[in-house]
Amino acid sequence: MVSYSVQDMADEIFGNEFEYDSGYAQFYYISGWLANNVGLLNTKIFSEYSVCNDKFYPTGGFRQEERSIYKQMYLYEFYTKKTRQVLRGIDNNVDFITLKEGDTTITRVNRNEIAKTYKSLAKDAQEEMEKLVSAYNIYQARPLQVAGEDGSPIFSGSGSFYYPYGYGYGPGAGPDP
Repeated sequence: MVSYSVQDMADEIFGNEFEYDSGYAQFYYISGWLANNVGLLNTKIFSEYSVCNDKFYPTGGFRQEERSIYKQMYLYEFYTKKTRQVLRGIDNNVDFITLKEGDTTITRVNRNEIAKTYKSLAKDAQEEMEKLVSAYNIYQARPLQVAGEDGSPIFSGSGSFYYPYGYGYGPGAGPDP
C-alpha cells in the first residue's frame, strides 16, 4: 500500500494549483493546513484519518479519492480566505477605478471584481468537493440494516422459518401460495 505524506500532498497542490508561485501561496501554509484540518475531511466523508509523523493514517487507506476531496476542501478554504483579504482592503480605503484629468488616465484594479473572482473560484471548489463527496459516500456506503428477504430468516421451533416483516415463508410456515 502507498503511504501518502502531508508534504507530498502539499507539494502536489503547490505545484499543480499555484505553479510553485510563493507570491500567491505559501508551501508551509498548505502543509500546515492539511496536517491540522484532517478532522474536516473525517466529518465530510465519515472516515477516521489522522496525521502522525507527516503521514496520513490508516496507511494505505488514504487513496486518490480522499486526496481529491481533501484538495478541494483546501482550495475552497484558500479562495474563501483570499476573498476576505481582498474585501478587508476595500473597507480600509476609498477605492477608485478610473481617474481622468486632461490627457492622463489612471486606472486601478477594481478590488470588488477581484473579490467576485475569488468568490467564484471558492464556489467552484465547493461544488466540485460536494460532487466528489457525494460520489465517494455513495460508492463507499454499506447498508446499516438489512430487512425483508435479504435479511436473515428466523427459525421457529418446528423446523420452519419465516422472514420478519412478512416477506417469504419457509416450508410449512404461512399461507400456501
